[in-house]
Amino acid sequence: MTKVILIATLVGLCITTNVHSQSTIPSMQIQNIDGDEINTADVFKEGQPVLLVFWATWCSHTSTGLTTIQDDYLIDWIDDYNLKIVAVSVDDSKTSNRAVTIANTNAWEFDVFIDENGDFKRAMGVNSAPYIFLIDSSGKIIWQQNAYLDGEEDRIEEKLSKL
Repeated sequence: MTKVILIATLVGLCITTNVHSQSTIPSMQIQNIDGDEINTADVFKEGQPVLLVFWATWCSHTSTGLTTIQDDYLIDWIDDYNLKIVAVSVDDSKTSNRAVTIANTNAWEFDVFIDENGDFKRAMGVNSAPYIFLIDSSGKIIWQQNAYLDGEEDRIEEKLSKL
């Protein structure tokens, strides 16, 4: 019986470690919507909290949510929390032009990147979009969620107010 408990405990620790192994942003190259290669270390600098949203053009709910953030929350979140917003499209090379079009059409004023090969997505442990991360000013991931639901902005604001 003791061996079973010990094994179950060790398995539980391994699972927990794997789930929470990514606690900071990895340094790697990513492309902005203008086609320029930028290192994530230059995007996610310490000293400023960041809302990182992985999205895809096929998920209209997430692009609508990002537009809502742009229109209704961006200025307040920047003023109140010094928040930086980064949206990373996980569209592949066949559909990434639509991501650029959506960002430009909606006049998103936050950083938008394209992760056509999914390298950054994999490095962050993201299996599917949408996926949201909130990163504190020291660069540590403090909250993450694999969904973007109606009213998500209120939940994000609640998390921001606790920073």
